[in-house]
Amino acid sequence: MKDLFPGYYRKTEAELNAIWQNGIIVFDTNVLLNLYRYSDSTKNTILNLITKFSDRIWLPYQAALEYNRNRCEVIAEQEKAYKEFSTKITQIKNDLQSTSKPPFLSIDVDKELNEAFKKVSSEVDNSILKYSEYLKDDPIYNELSTLFENKIGENYSNENLNKIFSEGEKRFKNKVPPGFEDEKTKEGNKKYGDLVLWKQIIDKAIEEKKAIILVTDERKKDWWWNLKDGRLMGPRQELIEEMQEEANVDFHMYSSERFLSYGQNFLEEQVDNKAFEEIQAMKEAEVETKIETKNTNPFHKQFTSIFNKKQINKLSEEIFEVECIIDRMNDDISTYFEKNPYDEKNELPLHIKNIIKGRNDLEIELIKLTKEYKNLI
Repeated sequence: MKDLFPGYYRKTEAELNAIWQNGIIVFDTNVLLNLYRYSDSTKNTILNLITKFSDRIWLPYQAALEYNRNRCEVIAEQEKAYKEFSTKITQIKNDLQSTSKPPFLSIDVDKELNEAFKKVSSEVDNSILKYSEYLKDDPIYNELSTLFENKIGENYSNENLNKIFSEGEKRFKNKVPPGFEDEKTKEGNKKYGDLVLWKQIIDKAIEEKKAIILVTDERKKDWWWNLKDGRLMGPRQELIEEMQEEANVDFHMYSSERFLSYGQNFLEEQVDNKAFEEIQAMKEAEVETKIETKNTNPFHKQFTSIFNKKQINKLSEEIFEVECIIDRMNDDISTYFEKNPYDEKNELPLHIKNIIKGRNDLEIELIKLTKEYKNLI
């Protein structure tokens, strides 16, 4: 059973340990770009861990290309975020320290408040300066360049890329992972970036004849296998099976925080829980950062964020889960009709009827969840 359906089998600790012993550790672009978004301590923890596996790390050409394309934009975004935060701090300070209307603060409290704002402003200004300097001399870029020297894959020829783009059109039509989710947000051949990355990873596995560990902060359903209750089981089954068919090796995936946890455990080191929690918190905040509120009052934004965060995140997760289930049901329905062309004379089997009914019910539920989510934000 396990040999016939490897993608539906969850690896044991012993099997995962074997992959860690000999596998190639591959990094996606988002893992490298997120280094600019972490605190210095978390960034250094991740870089130190990568360094300890330096004899087995590898970067696909596509990941390196997208890192170079987007690095300066991410730096500029971080600089902008700190500038906006500085503006909010100034506004809050002005609101709290108004002398023309109550509530009035005592001299001692006002003095302490001034000192606190001074420290916060100084630290924020230093961060703004740091990111501004990164555009001139980037220490993260320099360290990654050293780490991945002679460990970056080769680019594909235009002929090979065109073949992948043509294959991608067919794969996306049939929801074959990875990358089909990018069809919604990216134009032209850029939507095939994940597929190009995947092909390069397979080629590396074939060349080295070694298992692959992909570290990615990608969250889309065209990479991950999620259960109906939200539990993450690992990579999509199709990815595991394609890797075994093409390269005859195992394949597994980790997010940055799981890479940190499993990597430090593998090295028998103390897991950096602070870094782990920071990475998790940053991911939870991704939904929050996309929320646009009509009320521009900084206090309104602050308290809306606090009170609605859990509900917004929960709804977002529920929407994601329902979409995953609907996609799987559509795959099952399509597979049935491919093998059994529709004939009005023949009645559909009960299990297919149930899948179609369940899919239709879930689509109605998805509309309700999406409406509730939009109303909340």
